[in-house]
Amino acid sequence: MRPSKIGAIRFILSFNEVKMNKNNIEEWVLSNFMRKARFDVSQSDEKNISQVNDYIIKNAFLLTVQLRSNGFSYEITDAQRRLDRAFAQYHASQLRRHCFNGGKVTRRNKKFQPMAFLAFDIEGSRQNRFHTNTIYPHGHGAILFHEKTLKNFKDRHHRFLTPEGGYKIPNPTASISLVDFKPVNSVDDLRSYLRYSLKIENHLISNQTNYAPYDFYPGSSMDFPFWNRSYEITSWDAQ
Repeated sequence: MRPSKIGAIRFILSFNEVKMNKNNIEEWVLSNFMRKARFDVSQSDEKNISQVNDYIIKNAFLLTVQLRSNGFSYEITDAQRRLDRAFAQYHASQLRRHCFNGGKVTRRNKKFQPMAFLAFDIEGSRQNRFHTNTIYPHGHGAILFHEKTLKNFKDRHHRFLTPEGGYKIPNPTASISLVDFKPVNSVDDLRSYLRYSLKIENHLISNQTNYAPYDFYPGSSMDFPFWNRSYEITSWDAQ
């Protein structure tokens, strides 16, 4: 759902319609997580919107995804393509299946699959270095589970539980060597990590470097009604 690729089709907020600087992208991403939490709460029995922050803390994780490295250098657009495809496959073939009883995904339960955001990153970016080739492409972002499915995910991955309450899952697919889920302590914690996740986005500004700098998973679908509800909202309403 990035404005730079097929996300321009998925969202009313396309790159041509809204010239988003880095701060606006952070707010846009955070606002989608907040809206998703509000959407889930509004569909629950209690419908108490004041619980949105608690819903985020209980059901969201900070995310790091490491691609399997073979020691070769990849051109940066190809590396973005690899990460996008690898995580989309993981989300569709592994992650969401582990959220449902019996691992079965149906038209009826797809609306409860987790919503994830992942931003592309390369080695050295923490020191503000940028290269058009990378040996260790990876991604950072966040994921929000539906409250009805989080227990299934936790039960399935209990052996990967970390002391701080996250999950480190090694080799979930042939393309991914590690997926690291860290707990969210507050909405500010989520905001700060999204800012960190997008730290090289401003470098990816041309057709030579910009293929898939970030995206949401799953994409727009009738089976994931949140996007169908949120497309009408055009303001930055993260809180």
